[in-house]
Amino acid sequence: MGTYRTSLLIVAPIVATILVAIHAPGQMSVDSVTALYESLAGQAVGWGPPFFAAVLAWLGGGSLGAAIFVALNTLATYGAFVALLLAGVEPGRFMRWRVLAALVLAVNPLFMFYVGILWKDVLLATCAASAIVLLLLLPRWRGVPFWLSVLCATICIAALPLIRQQGVLLSVPLALASAWSVASRFALTRPFRMAIAAGVLVLTGMASGLLAKAAASRVAPLPASPVSVGIATIQVYDIIGMVAYARPDDAAAWTEADKVAIRRMQVGYSPERIDTLWRDEAVRGYSDSLTGGRLQAVWWAGIKHDPMAYLTHRGQAFAALMGVGGVIGCVPAYWGVAGDSRQLAAVGLTEEMDPRDRMLGRLAGWLAPSPVFRHWWYAGLLLVAGVFLFCKNEGGEAFAARASAVGAGSYLLSFLPTTIACDVRYLYPVALIATLLCIHTLLRPRGLVGAAPSARASMGADND
Repeated sequence: MGTYRTSLLIVAPIVATILVAIHAPGQMSVDSVTALYESLAGQAVGWGPPFFAAVLAWLGGGSLGAAIFVALNTLATYGAFVALLLAGVEPGRFMRWRVLAALVLAVNPLFMFYVGILWKDVLLATCAASAIVLLLLLPRWRGVPFWLSVLCATICIAALPLIRQQGVLLSVPLALASAWSVASRFALTRPFRMAIAAGVLVLTGMASGLLAKAAASRVAPLPASPVSVGIATIQVYDIIGMVAYARPDDAAAWTEADKVAIRRMQVGYSPERIDTLWRDEAVRGYSDSLTGGRLQAVWWAGIKHDPMAYLTHRGQAFAALMGVGGVIGCVPAYWGVAGDSRQLAAVGLTEEMDPRDRMLGRLAGWLAPSPVFRHWWYAGLLLVAGVFLFCKNEGGEAFAARASAVGAGSYLLSFLPTTIACDVRYLYPVALIATLLCIHTLLRPRGLVGAAPSARASMGADND
């Protein structure tokens, strides 16, 4: 077992260093460059939450901020894996098949690709994973390490709703798990424990508010709400999908669109993404005309008119996101630097594809047919881990793991009515969380503490 620990502590930093060297200063798509530009300009120019841009600004902005982000993201991601791989192996419990299976999960190429991409989905996944691992390991720590871990977990949890709107589905169960973990450490009466738990929840909410205020002072958001813009985009995609899946004899009069726009919707629709029609002049002109409450009225009229068309569209779009069938229209990962030329010039970057990027592109193409970029695989991992976590009677020690599974499941299902593209990045947080929970379940089948009876007794004595 000593050889295993030593090897892990040597190999993991080497792998992380190689990955940082390959990716630095980072793989950047149009969204990435826009975030870097916002971090420099101090003003949001896109409809996404500006928190990611603020993080890049705090890290220095430009290529420096991007490179530091890649380094920290790689450190946090593989640090989470190493922490679970080390904590789950103890004297007398070294089961080779479990350790081998956990290592296979940890060396998934998906994470090797994504640690180097500047996307808010990557930041969301890393923050959630860091909080989860800290909560899973809390029962092992005492004193300063315990409270420092609670503080770090609180900051990570507080940031989740600010990175992406659906991050709240992860933050709520994780905040409850954090409150439970802290309150259960004290041998006090139930009212006092409830008061401590409430205090932790309040602290998490305050931390989220402070982070939001700090981010807004660094990168000012747009006047319009990103939430309202996002909902409008989803509804437009639903209208197009309902027209595409309508009965052959249905003239789609409920859309109030002209025949040209209806025909373009029928021909150009794709369950893989809205982008195929987003720049079509006829369709865009129609969608721009749906102002105020008219969009909501037309969308609801379409659902009432043909609910099966809506359900078929939503089911097909979600299936594409899950990686069922082909993934030709999906973006499995990203390599190179591309973006608006003016924004690139402002942040001191140029559009390029160097030999490292081309190597990554070839690897991604080779792995595209495999489960690496298919979310049905990670949904399966989450389901297996969840079944074991909820079926085993492990008491309060398993609360953090169960809360993580609930949060990841909620986040996954939230895309059933909201997905507008099948890019792998949207569910990357679920893939990372599901993998961590499977590793945890493999290596710690007897609970989060997983220690010998004497150690458990010692913990109880400390609490008393």
